[in-house]
Parts: sequence; structure tokens; C-alpha cells
Amino acid sequence: MKYVIDKNNDNMRLMYYNVNMVGLNVNPKNEVPGLKIKAKKIILIDEELRKNYIKKRINRKIDKIIKFMLRILNDEGTTEDDTGMVLDEINRLKGIIINKYRQYMLDSEYKEILTKLILIEEEFKKSYNEKMLMNYSNYYEEEVKVGRGR
Repeated sequence: MKYVIDKNNDNMRLMYYNVNMVGLNVNPKNEVPGLKIKAKKIILIDEELRKNYIKKRINRKIDKIIKFMLRILNDEGTTEDDTGMVLDEINRLKGIIINKYRQYMLDSEYKEILTKLILIEEEFKKSYNEKMLMNYSNYYEEEVKVGRGR
């Protein structure tokens, strides 16, 4: 069942229309204080609105991943499991973009976001490997003994 809210109607009630709409399905958060209308599902039909929603959603997830990466790189007590979690989150986001948002994006935006994720992943791997190499080199420094040889 689909309902449409008609602002010009004086009696302010929901009207039922049997209309098939094609767009991006969104599940809104209804925990906002002072919310008058609660919805289970919203369909974004406007192209500009879809584009802004997708871009905002993806950038928010990328920011969370980058914050997590920085915390791992700056913390000394990180393990291999933490790095695996970061790489899994990046791959998960790639899958969401490919499967869910691909059909609503332009090719140039799609390639740009995937390239950005691949670069973030490669930089994280490189930085983590440098961190591990520095930690191991601190543990295995050999003392140089100067003495007489035979």
C-alpha cells in the first residue's frame, strides 16, 4: 500500500493512491523529537535528491572508516583483527555502492567513488605495514660491539 500526503487538502488525512513509483527506497529514522508523521519507507524519485542523498550517505560512511583507520594507526595496541575489520568495512561499502547505488549514479561519479575507496584501502595498507615495520625494527635493534678482532 502506498499513501500520498496532499498539502492542499483541508481535512489533513492520508489518501490512498495505487501508483507504482520507481526510485530509491529509503528507511527513515523515526526517533526524531517532534516528528509528526512516521514512515516505514520513503521512495526518492527526484534525481537531484537521490544524488545528494547517496553522496551524503557514502561520504558519512567513508568518514567513519577513515576515523577508524586513524585510530588504529595511532594506537599501539592494535592487532591484525582490527586491520581486517577496516578492510572488511571498505569491501562492504564497495559492495553497497555496486549493488544498491550503482543504478542511480552517473558513470563518472561511480568510478570516482570506487577509485577513492581503492586509494583509501591502499594507503591504509601501506601505512599499517610501515607502522608494523617500525615496531619490529624497534624490537630487533642489535647492539654494535666494538672490540678487537682476531
